Amino acid sequence: MNFAANSWTQPLAGHVAIVTGGAGNGIGQGISRQLAKAGAQVVIADVDEAGADAVAANIRQEGGHAFPVRADVSDALSVERLVETVRQRFGKIDVLVNSAGIGLVKPLHEASEAEFDRLMSVDLRGVWLCCKAVIPAMQALGRGSIVNISSIHHQASLKGYAIYAAAKAGVNALARGIAIQYGQDGIRANAICPGLVDGSQTRALVASFAPQVDAWLQSFVRQNQCLPELIQPEDIGNAVVFLASPLSRCVTGATLTVDGGTLVRMAAS
Repeated sequence: MNFAANSWTQPLAGHVAIVTGGAGNGIGQGISRQLAKAGAQVVIADVDEAGADAVAANIRQEGGHAFPVRADVSDALSVERLVETVRQRFGKIDVLVNSAGIGLVKPLHEASEAEFDRLMSVDLRGVWLCCKAVIPAMQALGRGSIVNISSIHHQASLKGYAIYAAAKAGVNALARGIAIQYGQDGIRANAICPGLVDGSQTRALVASFAPQVDAWLQSFVRQNQCLPELIQPEDIGNAVVFLASPLSRCVTGATLTVDGGTLVRMAAS
């Protein structure tokens, strides 16, 4: 990977970007790496401190700029410490990417209150806490871009995903609300809805019910997507770069689907 400066390939040069869940094996790392490639100083905020350290070190070895911070998005004090740490170190926050999240696949009536509360505390409340903490810094700067990582489950889901889908629908609504409330402050907010994305977490899930993981993934792509490409974490990262950068300066309150055409194919069937 080449991080050499270029005004077109590095639209985020000089920007400071926080990525929650930035050490995640899959989308989180893909976002962190593509933001760094685009020239941003990437703050990798993750509850997995060792993982954040490792990803940041790897980015720096390849010539990018990354700084790890341990943060738990479900804890308001932890989020406040994260934002204060970034402001003290870099003086500003240009971009927030809310990528931290957990999953739950269980029929609605079988889920416990603890499971519901845990998922909502990370996937929805955590997004709100992070937005709440960074917006004053963005207002002071006079600009900012917030990108929430949602899911196609907000629109078309499967059995067992009701609670997860509800949280992701809330994530989209938060982005729209922020766009309306803070647009006059120069703050934009958008959501990205990925489809099935390759990564260790996805592969572990598939391995739990399919002995041939690669064959299952390729079968899924053929049967469910318009495009014959298995989505990679970097594909989500590239979408984030666009929404985080001045390249999308007039885009706000939008939902960008990155699913290889899964939703449109479902709608047509």
